[in-house]
Amino acid sequence: MRNGHPSTVEQARARLLDLWQGDTAFGRPLGCVATTYTFDAELFEEQCLARFLSIQSNPNESTKDYIIEREEKLSQCFACVLVDVTHAAANRSLRWHQLPVTVPGGGVLHAKLTILAWEHCVRVLISSANITEPAYRRNQEAMTILDFNDQATLSPELLLRCVNFLNEVRRFAPGFDRTQTGPQAALATFLSSIQQRARSLPPAGSQDAECVLLPLIRNGENVIDQLRTLWTGPRPDRAWVLSPFFDEGEKASETAVTFSGLLTNRGERWLHIAAPGRILPDGTQQIDAPASLKQSSHPSLAHYFSIINQRVQIQGREQDRPLHAKSLWLERDGRALYALGSSNFTQAGLGLHPLHNIELNVAYLIKNCGSRFGRLCAHSWPADEHLDDLDRVQFLDDGPSDSGESDIARLPVAFGLALFALNESDARLELEFGADAPAVFDVLSGEGYSVIDASSWIRDGKPKKVVIPWEPKRPPTSLKVRWFNEQNIELSAPWIVNVLDTSVLPPPAELGNLSLAELIEVLSSARPVHEIVKRIRQRKETKPSPNEPEIDPHKKVDTSQFLLRRMRKVAQALEGMRDRLRQPLASTDGLRWRLRGPIGPISLAKRLAQEDPAGAAFMISEVAATLRGVEWPRGQLRAKEIAAEVDGILRELQELATSISSPPSLADYVELTFKELRT
Repeated sequence: MRNGHPSTVEQARARLLDLWQGDTAFGRPLGCVATTYTFDAELFEEQCLARFLSIQSNPNESTKDYIIEREEKLSQCFACVLVDVTHAAANRSLRWHQLPVTVPGGGVLHAKLTILAWEHCVRVLISSANITEPAYRRNQEAMTILDFNDQATLSPELLLRCVNFLNEVRRFAPGFDRTQTGPQAALATFLSSIQQRARSLPPAGSQDAECVLLPLIRNGENVIDQLRTLWTGPRPDRAWVLSPFFDEGEKASETAVTFSGLLTNRGERWLHIAAPGRILPDGTQQIDAPASLKQSSHPSLAHYFSIINQRVQIQGREQDRPLHAKSLWLERDGRALYALGSSNFTQAGLGLHPLHNIELNVAYLIKNCGSRFGRLCAHSWPADEHLDDLDRVQFLDDGPSDSGESDIARLPVAFGLALFALNESDARLELEFGADAPAVFDVLSGEGYSVIDASSWIRDGKPKKVVIPWEPKRPPTSLKVRWFNEQNIELSAPWIVNVLDTSVLPPPAELGNLSLAELIEVLSSARPVHEIVKRIRQRKETKPSPNEPEIDPHKKVDTSQFLLRRMRKVAQALEGMRDRLRQPLASTDGLRWRLRGPIGPISLAKRLAQEDPAGAAFMISEVAATLRGVEWPRGQLRAKEIAAEVDGILRELQELATSISSPPSLADYVELTFKELRT
């Protein structure tokens, strides 16, 4: 297994965050979805999404610029995280969806899968790394990168299986049966678009190694049986295991015995286990693994051990790098099967326990270990130190575990989908309840006041859905649920809130309060929106005092009301609006934001009516004509969906234009224009 050159070693190492950033050839980002066990929403927003969306603003330098750019780019891109219910983030931006997953009966969502979709490429990341600061900044992790495009050699079936896996996972998240609106419907639409793209890809070309997905879901095959099916020919005679976590005591030995069943039962064979460890100053060697693993299941099967040093030298400095990678390697006669992903070497991680975790791994069938790809895989294994004299090694069986057990309370599944809905007249919370809700509970807002409790819910007949008017202007990202368990112990957990339609979320004040002149300036510029808004803000902040005399004779003449000048500016803005509208679309919410958002045709028309009533009716009809003439991009959304939204906007523009008092000839022109546009 140990072969290769230094250049190969370097290629096997990468910064995980950099993998969220696409190449220029990938085009615009369209959407992403990820699964994780533990979760850091701040890292996801400010690091992962920032790279995926190519956000240039730094939140630590200019919060306003960052928020404007983030809101503008997120409004055009679908984003969703499926996270284990015990680690759902209570606070986040509502521009992206968060779906908490509860695995029935026990076990956790432990898979780490990310799908990143650009115009011309879909990237899949399968790894051991949760979306957390330690995983992306410090830990030793393993991640595989699969790019699917017209030039890729990967099988499209692999991408389809990733989508199928996500569809299985989201069954355990609230709102799965809601197919028309809400986060689950938006996720289903996004996954369907990925399926369509996968089916349009060319078949796989020649490869040095076959790549296969190893999903672990309820009622599916365990990981070891899947590996057994993949291996063909004489069974392997060597195996390596890399894992930071193991079962306790004899259970660890049972797992090793089952895994060793993959090896040949003839001749010499061996199992090599690598785990975290250390060498103390007095020379004592310690390994974070149960001593029961030393016992082999057969005299001809040898067990070897090595430790992964978690303090490593990086650029001349010693740093802590905890091991979190998980890998399995089977080998015989120069060929190998290499599996990596989320599964620890535990019964819950490998599917050997009835109430196992949801996991995801990927396996490579390597035809030649000496090939370039074989060496690359071998050098993705972290550097280890072999333990020669096991009698002098301390096996520590009390290490931490990151799967299956947690002191954090799980929100009961009776608390289903929580949605925030907003329109021009009101705001409301829609809360779904199951009949098996705790006998005593209280749902609190972020400010600490009771939204609903068990007594009022029971008094109203235990409705499946409760609609609660929401007075505060700020939408909630989560609620707090308190309840009592069977031992009468009070527990609490966040109840995650998603938005029914993200396009109706209020924009940042700097975008929502643009004047007509400022809106035209934004639409007319080819520069990013946040840069133009920043320039407008700086101009306002440096505006000269009204008492300061103007010495430039050209600036003394106000030409803003000259008709031809106004029309020229509006024409430039309409051309900019056209370019903006025909960019690739990620979701229906993104389409609605473009049409109804702060720099869309509705906002422009309303500003024209407010600030330039004399020519507003004519110019609003020009806005409508521009909208009708847009060549909408194909792909994510169906033509019928786009047409329905556009027709609604045209109707609103017509109502606005005809409500403005105009000379008879102009009114006739406007009426005729809209009649032609809407036929």
